[in-house]
Amino acid sequence: MTKAVTPHSSCDKPGSSKRLCPKCLNWDPRPEDGSGPGMGYCLKRDIVTAVRCECEYYEEATPSKVAARDREIYGQIEEEGDEEEED
Repeated sequence: MTKAVTPHSSCDKPGSSKRLCPKCLNWDPRPEDGSGPGMGYCLKRDIVTAVRCECEYYEEATPSKVAARDREIYGQIEEEGDEEEED
């Protein structure tokens, strides 16, 4: 049995069917959290929240922005073969 998704209050307004969070750079669905469907962690707000349809922090997660964020978090990951061997 799947839990029903409770929409965020910003999705209750007529005509607001844009589910922004899944396409946002600040969104982490946190499946390990057990929060349920439609819930996730917002890095910008620092809270677990339902998917929003309106948000002042929305930033589209383009491939280049995701790569830049990952470099900021994890540092530059060297490709295999690029590492210098120590003697």
